[in-house]
Amino acid sequence: MQELLPFDFAANTWDLRHFYEKPYYRLLTFDGIEPDWFCLQAKQYLHYLLKAQVYSSTSQIRAIRAVLGQLGEVLKQRKCSSLQDIKRSDILNLIDAWQSIKGRTVYTKLYQLKEFLSWAGLEAEALVKRRDFPKIRHDDPVWLDEPTRSAIKSHLHKLPEPLARHYLVQEYTAARPGDVCQMQFDCLVAENSKWYIRFFQQKTKRWHQIPANREIRRIIEAQQAWIRQTLGPDYNYLFCHFRVFKKGSYPKFSRIKPLPEPPKTNADVNPMVRAIRYLIEAEDIRDSNGQQPHFTGRITRSSRLQEIRVKHGIEAAQLYADHVSSTTTFQHYAPPTREQVATADLPFQELLLNPDNKFLPWQSLPESLLKNPKAHELDIEINPRLTVYGHCALDPKTPCPHNLYPKCYGCSSFRPSTGKLPLYERQYQSEVQRMEQAKTAGAELSYEEAKATVEAMKQWLPQLREVAHG
Repeated sequence: MQELLPFDFAANTWDLRHFYEKPYYRLLTFDGIEPDWFCLQAKQYLHYLLKAQVYSSTSQIRAIRAVLGQLGEVLKQRKCSSLQDIKRSDILNLIDAWQSIKGRTVYTKLYQLKEFLSWAGLEAEALVKRRDFPKIRHDDPVWLDEPTRSAIKSHLHKLPEPLARHYLVQEYTAARPGDVCQMQFDCLVAENSKWYIRFFQQKTKRWHQIPANREIRRIIEAQQAWIRQTLGPDYNYLFCHFRVFKKGSYPKFSRIKPLPEPPKTNADVNPMVRAIRYLIEAEDIRDSNGQQPHFTGRITRSSRLQEIRVKHGIEAAQLYADHVSSTTTFQHYAPPTREQVATADLPFQELLLNPDNKFLPWQSLPESLLKNPKAHELDIEINPRLTVYGHCALDPKTPCPHNLYPKCYGCSSFRPSTGKLPLYERQYQSEVQRMEQAKTAGAELSYEEAKATVEAMKQWLPQLREVAHG
């Protein structure tokens, strides 16, 4: 390997070994970024990202360098002389140039660009507006059903033990594939006589830990022993990469060779993913529909969260995944199964989720509200004329922390009910009339109160009518 020379900020090509132990891409070049003053700004920003270790791999750094290069071309054409010369029109020119690129990629590029502008002290919100970001369509969550998971586990003993253990740990933790690949050797921790698996989440930039039962501890301890015996005491990760192996060598992959580096996260080269794909094909594993599942590293996360939701509820799945909002868990990982929908009592279908005044299905309601809706019912009358109909998703034993009464209709914890639609319609018309009368009489306080109620009800009342009428 080429000798590592001292780092030279002024050089047109940087050796990323100064910042990463074994970078997948070793060189970062600045050739082509113009004008010169902007190239200097780009280098300062990328140097900041590299020194702060904001990203765990070089791929994001290279992507940001590409975006800055494109911005530099626009600034060069306009003959700009400083960052303060950047205008809104420059961003729009870039967006026009990205018209042929898929929306998710444009979204990422705009986010990277906005981060750079913020770092440079510019008004990023004015230059890159929220409406510039394309809407990303999220496909329905996909997971491995119980027959598939059971079939895979029944054949795991045929694989080399390190690959089988990688699958079991990733499946148990429901962690993102990249976080499992980077999982530290000493990930098992004991707190208050209880064991946990602790790992760093690159996406959210925070540590997360989940309880570790006796079986998963045994698996991790066996993997730790294998790592120490195979790669020595200086290797700091729980799993390692392997030299490419062929499908024809399934199941033992006799020529498999461990490499002293974390596994690659890309599904096509990740050793565990490739081994499980070969296993599914060789053992002719089928799901409950008789189809052969397409296995990816990411599918283990939604599979585990769906399993937890079925057994323990959506709130448990949210905690396990470390999601800030249960809506994320519900929409992208663990929506209800057909069996859950079929067994739900019909009265619950009247309760409709309204986080941030967004209308969503009843199935994502908190478990406690589903079990005892009466305890969450509001129907609060506040004299002389203000009344709140519906339900609150907060713990009924806890006083409202927001003190929003009578402003519940605009609260993210408020749940309107189709069964109370006639009451809402009557109240809406009454508040509209009250607002008009107050405006005529110059009663500002009464006008503002009525207006707030009307504006809040406008957010969900039309959609409530649609659901109520079929």
